[in-house]
Amino acid sequence: MANSMRSRRGRVLAGLALAAAVVGLVVLLRSAAEQRSWATSEGTVQERLKSGKSASVRVEYALPDGSRQTAVLSENGPKRESGERVTVRYDLVDGRVVDAALADNDQVFRVLGGVLGVVLLGGIGLNVLAWAPRRGSAA
Repeated sequence: MANSMRSRRGRVLAGLALAAAVVGLVVLLRSAAEQRSWATSEGTVQERLKSGKSASVRVEYALPDGSRQTAVLSENGPKRESGERVTVRYDLVDGRVVDAALADNDQVFRVLGGVLGVVLLGGIGLNVLAWAPRRGSAA
């Protein structure tokens, strides 16, 4: 396997794997940071919706102008029951909510960050194999 990694194709593929992992990690970190900058509000779970293996909750929360907003939000963290108080993050553009999420819904960022971190380390390892000098070759 080490010899096939030292070929031109192996070096290109190792470089692409590393580049893809770096780009993925940067996009993930930017998305997580952006979501943390959204406004927050306390809300109440109205109902829990289950579809196959995924679960969502319908949450009603207040906006800064005093109006109430209802949204169906993905539930990736702990199980929520009707009447439970939650914190909702939302993004306002021109006075309208364009995106919302439960504030404790950071588990997906941790899991994807861990996976992309492993892929990044693998890409670094592949590049070390691909670009390392061959044994017995004079420098």
